Amino acid sequence: MTASDDVRTARRRYLVVGCAVPVALTLVAVALMLAWLPEMPATVATHWSSTGEPDAFASAWTVPVGTAVLGLGLTALFATIMLTGTRDGHWGPMMRLLGAASLATTVLVTVGMTWSFGLQRGLADPHDAPGIGLPMLVALLLGVVAGAAGWYAQPNVTTGARATRTIEPLRLAPGERAVWVSTTTMSRAAMVAIVASIVALALGTVVVAATGSPAWWVMLGVTVLLVLLAATTFVFRVRVDDRGLTVASAAGVPRFGVALDDVASAAVTTVNPTADFGGWGVRLVPNGSFGIVLRAGEALQVTRRDGRRFTVTVDDAATAAALLEALSSRVRGARN
Repeated sequence: MTASDDVRTARRRYLVVGCAVPVALTLVAVALMLAWLPEMPATVATHWSSTGEPDAFASAWTVPVGTAVLGLGLTALFATIMLTGTRDGHWGPMMRLLGAASLATTVLVTVGMTWSFGLQRGLADPHDAPGIGLPMLVALLLGVVAGAAGWYAQPNVTTGARATRTIEPLRLAPGERAVWVSTTTMSRAAMVAIVASIVALALGTVVVAATGSPAWWVMLGVTVLLVLLAATTFVFRVRVDDRGLTVASAAGVPRFGVALDDVASAAVTTVNPTADFGGWGVRLVPNGSFGIVLRAGEALQVTRRDGRRFTVTVDDAATAAALLEALSSRVRGARN
């Protein structure tokens, strides 16, 4: 079987696990809710306090609509990430994780919302709705089980291995100091996608607020948090000097780096944001690798002494790697 055959197999399995099954679960949940509507009070509980008492209410029809929007919307989001991010034929463990996450999230949402809705059948007053501690616990456990099943149902495919190029150390005279500085900016497509997601969440906040549910405060907080994260992760400044590698947001925070005495090696690699890191921004993947991934293409890859990798997408990564190799070699020589 060729690499392209492996990718096609992985893609088909992803579409089943991360798309077809979640869509089917969502449609079943919505169908059940619609069948129960004649038995429901006109207004139902939609949120419960920490003591288990219902504290927010909305029209009964909004629950199946909300379930459909969440279930199908999340599935569409995960499908879009996969389809657009692997057009170049690359595939990696992050895609497998995204497929499993799509299934797990849908199970959590559909089971929790369907069960809490069904508990209110035949009630005259939504204030009498029972607590949902058990339903949410079961939904969470089922989501975890579904995610694990979704992970193992997909093949372990890694293709299009990145061409990592080792770099000769820059020649420095004894005691000579050198600094390399550059700026890396997130790709326009990624910026548009992130901004569109924030706008969609903001609109969802308005809709939820219109229903009278206090959950809009949570959604508003998430929206504000995403705005702050976007503002501090669209542009990073990358610096290599006698302290090591420093990568800091244009706002100054967040700030990441690798100390010079922790550098085992520096190299140039290429990055596919979706296949390698599951998306753009500040990323951590299951194997422990960490990345500042703002676009596809050339990147500086630093391997720490414990084997973990730090990757940042940046132009002229070869010069940065050469200087980092020279400076870290000097430190290793002094240590020995």
